[in-house]
Amino acid sequence: MLYSADFIRPLGFRCPHNIERLIQGARIGAMKNIASIPPIDSLLADYQTHLLNNAGIAPSTCKRRAFYARSFLTAQFKPKASSLDFQRITAKALLSFVLEQTQTLSMNTMHTAASCLRCFCRFLCLRGHLPNDVSQAIPRIGSHGRDQFPTYLSRQEVQRLLDSFSGHTPSDLRNYAAVLCLAKLGLRIGELARLALDDIDWRTGTVRLAQTKSRRDRQLPLPAQVGRALVRYLRQARPDTRSRQVFVCLQDGKPLHPESLASMTKRAMARVGITAPRKGPHLLRKTLASHLVQRGITLKAVADLLGHTHLNTTQIYAKVDLPLLKQVAMPWPKEVRR
Repeated sequence: MLYSADFIRPLGFRCPHNIERLIQGARIGAMKNIASIPPIDSLLADYQTHLLNNAGIAPSTCKRRAFYARSFLTAQFKPKASSLDFQRITAKALLSFVLEQTQTLSMNTMHTAASCLRCFCRFLCLRGHLPNDVSQAIPRIGSHGRDQFPTYLSRQEVQRLLDSFSGHTPSDLRNYAAVLCLAKLGLRIGELARLALDDIDWRTGTVRLAQTKSRRDRQLPLPAQVGRALVRYLRQARPDTRSRQVFVCLQDGKPLHPESLASMTKRAMARVGITAPRKGPHLLRKTLASHLVQRGITLKAVADLLGHTHLNTTQIYAKVDLPLLKQVAMPWPKEVRR
């Protein structure tokens, strides 16, 4: 912060020479602080600001992308280098770095690292640090998670899970409403934990989700079944508390942490014998998407419901529409007998 003489004079300084020395000293100190920031840190700070403010990326994703960008930069330059020679960031350097990482990283991690590096290269080109976009030099790396058939529960398994909360205790009423929100609205576990009383519009039958992963507000319809479960929990089970979060601890009224809600969902799945490899709230989100696609709902509508920024994220659920796949599949060529 730079001070002016008009600001310092009321503090009791009488000598104008002392005032000018203070102002000059503040300016020199500010310049030294700016100059002491390593170029890599300054560049990455600009990169994260761009991701947050311009691209609308979630903070956790920004942190991950900056991590891989820093790994690449420190491999090309000294961490405390006084300047960066961007001419050293070439297609060959990118390819060599990616190939070196394959010795220690898994395929899924390499898929993430390569995607983050492409994004960073496009940023460098946008800022004018690189004359051309060299992101295409980074090879496409397959991710096993994207290639596999999506795992989801059957309708009978979902109903069996919901029926497990058939009791009338406060915990059953709360947990049933929470799991129903996961199964019928496809909420992420963080969105469920942050859901507030003010987010529910009972008159219009909608739910507003703020501070989502994509940093965009999302409005969802409130199914009657979910609404009834929420009303029953709020009236009969939720303790008196000053918290505005919907789902709270029954003992002290404090908001439930996402991990607590996730653990409750996993235990309920294990209790009813669900044998999916990855039990938890995200499985219910994938189940909802799969069931909607099977009913003929378009991928764009499913993406809007789930809050996917890119349609590519939703395309994996096209694999569960078996009738449609049968229609577009080419017939197997028959052997021609002579």
